[in-house]
Amino acid sequence: MSNLSEYLDKLASSDETERAYAAEDLGHLNLPQAVVPLLERLPNEPSAMVRESIFQALLRIEDDAALAGAIQQLDSDHPHVRNLAVNLLQHKGSVAIPFLERAMREGGRDTRKFVLDALSGIQSEDAGEIYAAALLDQDVNVVITAVEKLGNLRKTEFRSRIENLLQEDSHPMLMAVCLEALAQIGNESSLAVIERYCPNLTALPSFCLTPCLKAIAALGGEREFKRILDLLPAPKEQFYPPILGSLIQLYERGVYRHSSPPEPSESLLAALRSLVESHHPPSWRYQAARVLGFWSDREDVSDSLVAGLSSLEKMVRLGAAEALRTSSRPGLEVLLASHEARETEREVKQALTR
Repeated sequence: MSNLSEYLDKLASSDETERAYAAEDLGHLNLPQAVVPLLERLPNEPSAMVRESIFQALLRIEDDAALAGAIQQLDSDHPHVRNLAVNLLQHKGSVAIPFLERAMREGGRDTRKFVLDALSGIQSEDAGEIYAAALLDQDVNVVITAVEKLGNLRKTEFRSRIENLLQEDSHPMLMAVCLEALAQIGNESSLAVIERYCPNLTALPSFCLTPCLKAIAALGGEREFKRILDLLPAPKEQFYPPILGSLIQLYERGVYRHSSPPEPSESLLAALRSLVESHHPPSWRYQAARVLGFWSDREDVSDSLVAGLSSLEKMVRLGAAEALRTSSRPGLEVLLASHEARETEREVKQALTR
């Protein structure tokens, strides 16, 4: 006990290093009597190093009081303290689950959100009840956090519950994270729910279109490719990136591995060429070149892409090179090699090497 008293005295020292060592020594003692003094030190501790030492000490103390104390710190006004508490609970693993369940039932809004942060780092079969409660939470921000975590963890058992959250009056942010989560979970049956929620892509408000396109691109096939392609050639300008990006994602997923994309209209090809040659952001022009490349076996399209290899913009040259690399048109090998010999950008040189 004399060591305990000695270390507690040093925990109040004016010397930062001495306080840090005192906290470390208290952790090695592994005594429940040290928990309260360690927690009481936190609100007034100015040193990040000492705060970390305190949480390392609490992590070593094998007593429920340490876990209960970490739960209390989820409500702290100090972000570093909250993050350390989350980290401690994650390191404690499944033994922290009962404490997290209680905090989800009894804690305030912010505490409930941080419970989910801690839970996402714990592998436990007992976590389901906490997520289920979070999906029914009265605070939409808690529900949003739960959906986001479940999507990141690809929790397939919660797919139908997430689908049920997609309603006409869904909060825009909740709608977006639900679509993102369903895309990550990756069950194609979610497409039917998404289509009911987004029946007419052209009529969607701006906050809906991008997450809908991402989800459709992650789960869809040839039918969905055609549906997105129909949004071109003249969408609202700001929608070019999500539309083009979704088409590229579908194509790269191998949607047309055994067939060819639908024949493009002249207006579509003209719009894509115009975008490649425009003064829009380089990333847009790159995407347009990639989509144009879906039809690179056509002479007129490959000629446009070959012209793109001489663009002053690196991203256009890169997009053109990647598009032409899959073309079966004869004579391209020599042409690409000649451009590769003159190219100075390493990334583009690599793309030109078939």
